[in-house]
Amino acid sequence: MPYDLHPACEFLMPIKFTCPHCGHRTSASEAYAGSSGPCVQCGVTIKLPGDRADLASPGRLADIGRTPDIGDTPVVAQAPDAVPTPGKSTGCMSTVLLVLVALGMVMLLFAGMDCHNEPRRRSECNNNLKRIGIALLGYYDEHRSFPPAYITDENGQPMHSWRVLILPYMEQSALYAEYDFDEPWDGPHNRRLMAKCPAEFHCPSDPSDKKISRYQVVVGPGTGWKANEGLRIEEITDGTSLSIAVIEADTGRNWLDPTPLALEDLLLSFDRREPHPGGGNVVMFDASVHFLHSDTGRDTLRRMLLINDGERVNF
Repeated sequence: MPYDLHPACEFLMPIKFTCPHCGHRTSASEAYAGSSGPCVQCGVTIKLPGDRADLASPGRLADIGRTPDIGDTPVVAQAPDAVPTPGKSTGCMSTVLLVLVALGMVMLLFAGMDCHNEPRRRSECNNNLKRIGIALLGYYDEHRSFPPAYITDENGQPMHSWRVLILPYMEQSALYAEYDFDEPWDGPHNRRLMAKCPAEFHCPSDPSDKKISRYQVVVGPGTGWKANEGLRIEEITDGTSLSIAVIEADTGRNWLDPTPLALEDLLLSFDRREPHPGGGNVVMFDASVHFLHSDTGRDTLRRMLLINDGERVNF
């Protein structure tokens, strides 16, 4: 426990010394010159330099209300190196502030670049859906119906996706020829094609892997998509320009995955995530593309997905 200077000894100078055992630098009141005691750092007994031990006698120290045993009390230690240097502290703080400011500026720069690029990505997404819409019409011209949402196996399980069926109408005939319709979409051969997703199936604003597509068709009673059977234009009594063919959903799947998006599942998750700030793109059965705002009501979205309910919704 450190000794305090006696009021009568305030004029005494502190003794600075170094422990010969551990090298610890410290200081003590001159009143304890010549006294012995354990080093505050290593505990080994050391003797203070000087010959003023008489000033540290018990009688003298009793005047300040205590009688220390200098053999049991560590020598007062205040390392000069531990005293903070104002110049060094100020310099460190300045450096930290400069680093924080620089990081903030970099973050703002990247945020600004991202905001600047979003209109371009949204435009590319629009073009992707336009090409998909044109490919759907190309399929229709040859088959006199739109493609089915998926083709099933003998057990009724989805086996091949509508995306694969429209490849020849997207200038992807070579990729279409590589696909093996005799095995499932995730079979040994077709699995090798999973990474060959055409750019038109991937939204540039989607941060997920580029083989993932969130352009999906919606199945359910009254929609334009079902298994194994294509839709004819005359069935779309609400009008091809008012009925959604493909929607940019909030989640995606591998472009070969034929798993459909159920109408009720879409309605439940529609307002949870925005593919783009403020909403997402849709392509109608006439290949026109529109931006569907995220504040669109679920009932309105349902009417736009149903093709013959008599409830026509204009953009």
